[in-house]
Amino acid sequence: MKADMRFVSLSTLFLWSKPIESVIDVLTREMDADGKPDAWDLIDDGNYRFTKDNLKKYKELAGSGISYTVHCPFTVHDYIHPDRSVRKKCISTLKESMLNAAELSPLTYVFHPAALPMGSRREEVKAINFEFVEEIYDYAKSIGLNALIENHVAKMDFMMNNVEEFDEFYRRTNSSIMMAYDAGHANIDGKTKEFVDRFRSRIGAVHVHDNDGASDLHLAVGEGNIDWCYILKKLKEYNFQGPLIVESVYDPFKSVEVLRKIIADIF
Repeated sequence: MKADMRFVSLSTLFLWSKPIESVIDVLTREMDADGKPDAWDLIDDGNYRFTKDNLKKYKELAGSGISYTVHCPFTVHDYIHPDRSVRKKCISTLKESMLNAAELSPLTYVFHPAALPMGSRREEVKAINFEFVEEIYDYAKSIGLNALIENHVAKMDFMMNNVEEFDEFYRRTNSSIMMAYDAGHANIDGKTKEFVDRFRSRIGAVHVHDNDGASDLHLAVGEGNIDWCYILKKLKEYNFQGPLIVESVYDPFKSVEVLRKIIADIF
């Protein structure tokens, strides 16, 4: 399945505290609803991790016409930990997630860069993180998965959470991996527009949620201070072809509706 910027996937993040049965109920209920999302973004973590039983339920829904995008486990992030055994276990968990996700034939699979190890200086571990990203990308290609690297929350202790580090990654590696541009994360650093303009040919998906520029609140579109009209107009100008993945935990269906209205005005 191919997507363009009018293709909207809705993350199940807004159901995070509920059991897997709630996710299945919502996906089933919305199957024939007006204004339903074009796909659902599944999170391989917590109650929703890709166990054998959960995968079976997701596959049954896929057989009824539901499409997916997938987000990696977000509680696993010590990919460049100084302890080799910890690092190996985390990378193994991520690769297992990717292998399971491949069974669902998702449009995209988004993964996070590594956490900055405690006591380490960012400059000292950049190269190791870049190698990790390349390793995961190569693995994804080997199993037919469209993996994208997400910009993490600005000003937090994670790698690749700013424009400069992504720019350095692409210059040093010449990697062809595409970015999952998280506008909410970039807004914490006031760099939503710079990310879009700098990496316009590198963006393969966009995480859509709003905030006040101070905290990663995952608000509904329009409830924060992100200039969505600018971002979406630029994406259209740059011929963006990936999905828009709504990650609002508050009023998620409102976000889908508002997002589509903005897109309709642009087109």
